[in-house]
Amino acid sequence: MDTSKEWYAAVKEWQRARDELTHAIAAIKWPDPTPECLASYDRACARETAARERMSQAYERIRR
Repeated sequence: MDTSKEWYAAVKEWQRARDELTHAIAAIKWPDPTPECLASYDRACARETAARERMSQAYERIRR
């Protein structure tokens, strides 16, 4: 895959993961969050972090 297309795909994946994380944060009911909400947040946070890392790696490949 072309490196710019790879980076674009990584950005789109990160945007989806960021949106998922935003929804997971909004779903938390404070002051008594349920374990399911917190687990959903943890998964979304991990996906967003992984997607952000893939996006950064793709960007670094473009810069070379």
